[in-house]
Amino acid sequence: MTQRSEQLVLDYLSEVGLVLHGRLTARERTAYLTSVRARIDARRAAAPDDGVDAVRDILLSLGSPGDLVERELAGRDLDIEDEELIPPRPRHADRPPPPWRGGPSRGIMGLLEGPGRTEMRLERGGRRGGAGREAGALRGLVLCLRHHPAEMAALALLLATVPWGWGLSFLWVLGVAFVVLSRVWSAKDKWLAVLVPLLGCLAGMALWSGEADFVDQYVQHSLADYGVIGLGLASLVSVAYLYPRTARSARVAERQRASAGPAGHR
Repeated sequence: MTQRSEQLVLDYLSEVGLVLHGRLTARERTAYLTSVRARIDARRAAAPDDGVDAVRDILLSLGSPGDLVERELAGRDLDIEDEELIPPRPRHADRPPPPWRGGPSRGIMGLLEGPGRTEMRLERGGRRGGAGREAGALRGLVLCLRHHPAEMAALALLLATVPWGWGLSFLWVLGVAFVVLSRVWSAKDKWLAVLVPLLGCLAGMALWSGEADFVDQYVQHSLADYGVIGLGLASLVSVAYLYPRTARSARVAERQRASAGPAGHR
């Protein structure tokens, strides 16, 4: 086998593949080219010489790529209406586009509901209005309280640190303890929920422009004046990050409970 003779075979198979395009599916083209290659290799193995001239004679005996395809695959044009050759339409293709792509705007609660609520609205024919969206958000809150009360308590404690004027920043430590012990949130969620408020607190303390003779005095004054503000605002960000994940987990738990209900009565 020489490189030149092998190149002749590859060029021939390439031309056959071009002729097959639009007439067979990709899988059928691959199978047919494999069979043609097997026939060529069988004739090369039986020939006394595997040089360029012998390979060229074998290819000529098969005919041109167009003649070969027409002779062996006549009438096998690809039917583009064949459902087996066209992949099914994905479910997400039926979802309405987001507001920034021309879809309806449902406010921040639409982001908290997630795609599951969107599919439910589509299945119900889009007949639910603003009252339906409010009921969906309220139901999501009820599901979170039912299935993940500890996580909701953690979010409530984090929210308690937002009004820094009330002096409730110490509740953040207790909220973080609930976050760390949670079995709903992932390790990444926990790290973000803890680090973001700490970074916000440090950023607030860095903005303090007062004067202090000692480090402990600087920490005390900057924390009381600006640190608690940064802690509260960053805690609000953590709650906005954790609540959608809690709501999704609660919906999954509710579906599992609903599916297990009929089975339990059998």
